[in-house]
Amino acid sequence: MKVLFLVQHTEVSPGTRYRVLQYLPALEAAGLLCTVRVAQSEGSTDAALGHLSGARHVRTLHWARSWSETHASLARLISLLPRFDRCVFYRIPLPAWTTTWLRPYRNRLMYDFDDALDAHEAGETRIMDRLRGRLWRHSLARAIACCRVIVTSNHRNAAAVAAAGGEAVVIPTSVDVDRYAFTPRRQTTGRLVLGWIGTPSTAGYLALIEEPLRRILRRYDVELRLVGVDRSPLGDLRVTVRPWRLETEVDEIAAFDIGLMPMPDTAWTRGKAALKALQYGASGAPTVASWTETNEQILGRDLGALFCRSAADWDRALGQLIEDQTLREQLGRRARDRVAALYSVEANAPKWIALLRDLGQAKVRETDGER
Repeated sequence: MKVLFLVQHTEVSPGTRYRVLQYLPALEAAGLLCTVRVAQSEGSTDAALGHLSGARHVRTLHWARSWSETHASLARLISLLPRFDRCVFYRIPLPAWTTTWLRPYRNRLMYDFDDALDAHEAGETRIMDRLRGRLWRHSLARAIACCRVIVTSNHRNAAAVAAAGGEAVVIPTSVDVDRYAFTPRRQTTGRLVLGWIGTPSTAGYLALIEEPLRRILRRYDVELRLVGVDRSPLGDLRVTVRPWRLETEVDEIAAFDIGLMPMPDTAWTRGKAALKALQYGASGAPTVASWTETNEQILGRDLGALFCRSAADWDRALGQLIEDQTLREQLGRRARDRVAALYSVEANAPKWIALLRDLGQAKVRETDGER
C-alpha cells in the first residue's frame, strides 16, 4: 500500500514531527510505502512558528507567500493522487477549488489535525488573524466534505467534527518514549530547573504565570529555563533562554526537574494535545499545568501533573514540588508510565496502521487513546 502524506510545514514544526514523521518507521515496518511532501518553505514555517517578526506589511507578505506555496503544493499533489492508495493531509488549509478535484478520491483521503480549527484563538484582533481563523474554519468544513475520515488528537476536536457531519477518529498526539531516557527527578545537589519548551508563537502563555514565577524565584534558589524562544517574554525575571534544536531537544527536556505548561482555558486551547507535558513525562519530569478539561483528560489527575486554576495554585504547586524530592520522583514515574501506555508511538502506531488499511470500509472503527 502506497501512502502519501502532505504536511504544511518542515520538521522544525512540532506538529509535523509528532503527528507524522515519528510514525514513519513503524508504518514502513508494517509494509506501508510512505512518501512525505511539504507544502511550505522553511521561511514560511519560521513565520508560522513566530520566529520571524516585523511590521504588518512584512507579516502580510509572509502570509501571502505561504498561501501561494500551499496552492502550488496542492495542485501538484492532486496530479499524484492516482499513484497512491491513501493520502493523509496533516493540517493543510484546503482552498475552495480543491473540493472538485479531491471528491473523486474521497475513499483514499484522510485529514489530520491537532488544534481547534473550528474555533478562534483568544486575542485575535488583527485583520490577518481574523482572516486566518476564518480560513481554517472553512478548510475544516471542506476536509469533512472531501475526506473519508478526519483524525484528530482529542475528543473536543472530534466532537466538533461530528457536529459538522464528519466521521472522526481520535488518535492522540504521542511521543517516541524510546528517545527519552527515564531520569528520576529526585536530585539532592545542584539547582532545580523549572523548564518550558515551545515556540515563540506559544511563549505568550508564560505571561499568565509571571507573578507566581516572580514569587517562586524570590523564595527559592532555582533556575527558570526557556527553550525555543529568542528572548524572554517575562520582563525582568532572571531567565535562562536557549534556542531550540532538533538534535538537542531531548537533552534539554531531560535537564528539567519540573515542566511548566501554562495556558488560558479557551475553546482554542481545549483543542490542544498537551504535547509539552507528554514530552516532560516521557523523560520522567512532573508537570505543573493550567487546568483545562482536555489537559485533565490527557494527563489524568494525580498521574504526573499538578493542575492550577489560579495564581495561588501555581505558587502552591511549584513550592510543593520544589520542596518535596520524593513527590517529584513519584509524579515523574507516573507520568512516564501514562505516556508509555497511552501516548507513545508504540501504543498508537498500530492504530494508524489499522486505520490506513481499513479506510475503504463502510464504517471505520473508532480508536481512542484516552482512558
